[in-house]
Amino acid sequence: MDVSFKKQLEQRLPHWIEQGWLSFDGAAHILDDVAGGEHHGPRYLTLAFSLLGVILFGAGIITFFAANWAAMPKLLKLAVLFSALWGSYALAGVFERRDLPLLAGAMLLLGVILFGSNIMLIAQIYHISAHYPDGVMVWALGGVLVAWLMRSQPAMVAALGLGVLWTGLESQGFGRAVHWPFLLFLAVSVPAVLRYRWRIALHVALASLLLWSWFAFMAMSSWGRGSSAAIYLVQVYFLAYLALFIGGMLLHIRDGWQALAHTVQRYAAFAALGCLYLLTFPQLLRVTRDGAEFWWLATAAALLLVVALAGWHYRSHAASARPRFLNWGLGLLGAVIVLLLANLAAERQSAGVLALLFNVVYFLGLLWLLQAAVHLENRVLVNMAFFYFAVTLLTRYFDTFWSLMDRSLFFMGGGLLLLGGGYWLERQRRRLTRQIAVHGDGAA
Repeated sequence: MDVSFKKQLEQRLPHWIEQGWLSFDGAAHILDDVAGGEHHGPRYLTLAFSLLGVILFGAGIITFFAANWAAMPKLLKLAVLFSALWGSYALAGVFERRDLPLLAGAMLLLGVILFGSNIMLIAQIYHISAHYPDGVMVWALGGVLVAWLMRSQPAMVAALGLGVLWTGLESQGFGRAVHWPFLLFLAVSVPAVLRYRWRIALHVALASLLLWSWFAFMAMSSWGRGSSAAIYLVQVYFLAYLALFIGGMLLHIRDGWQALAHTVQRYAAFAALGCLYLLTFPQLLRVTRDGAEFWWLATAAALLLVVALAGWHYRSHAASARPRFLNWGLGLLGAVIVLLLANLAAERQSAGVLALLFNVVYFLGLLWLLQAAVHLENRVLVNMAFFYFAVTLLTRYFDTFWSLMDRSLFFMGGGLLLLGGGYWLERQRRRLTRQIAVHGDGAA
């Protein structure tokens, strides 16, 4: 519990009683209820000790096998492996029946760890030679199965982490090919995350999607000559994450889903703005264009998805209650679509004009995001928009004046820009976050 909140409440309650807004007994009940929140501390202490115990026990099993592996017969090895695995699941069931969910979750996590060690050790016992990332894949799928059957968020977090390890091994260790099966793995995992509203697991899933996107970008950016594939791929990525952001907005209008929606919006906005930021550089656009036929199809498919989701979200609001930022957001989306299609057909000589237009659209998009963040009560989006605005402003200053000004004047001007701009940006950021706080805490 926030101690400062309790102190403020103790100071304000007498005034509320004097004004007749609250009875003395009601104030006492409120303080008792708030004080009851202090008893949640041991609950998290239990969770911390449980997870630490799982890690230490798992490490102990691994070191035990490492020290005694050669001296143990095969049957004894198998008996110990399976006994430890099923014993952890049995203990999880016992703790669940005794209403100890944290300890039950810790035992399920231990079971997932032991399942992976069993895969590796059995492969070693019988000298099984195979594509070793497949073992990590089976391990990850086992964790997903445990998470689905037992409704265990720790098991899902572990499974998603193993999925990242799997796609990393496949992407970086075997020809740097695009590892499409990881998307199927997410398609199996994410429904459980959404169904049981696991916020920590959702963070891990979205972070793993960003990491997979980077692996895929490194593989696909070499598909064309002169880095043209990288330009087209950045556009497709921008549209894909824009679609994910709109999906988060659709999730936001469902009762009880606001917390998960905020998480989706933050990751999607971070990735989409990063892609659009790259398109503001004329150096990236000034390359030889080739092989655009495939990217026309990919861009068209992504555009159709974005337009369909945007139309769905727009129609989900009654005309009388529709926020104004949605109306000019559609106009901005139309401008983005025209600009992206023009970039597909443009020659390298048009890079300067295209970069200028991308900068205009980019800054307009930041203004739109600020309005959307206030409406969605999402403080992180406000901070993100100001962060990207500051980074881009500083970037454009270096791009424009580095070769035009004397170095001393350049750095003095940059210092004044940072001081003045930082002061103005911080004032605006605080104003918007206070405006959000009036309607409710959107940072949850």
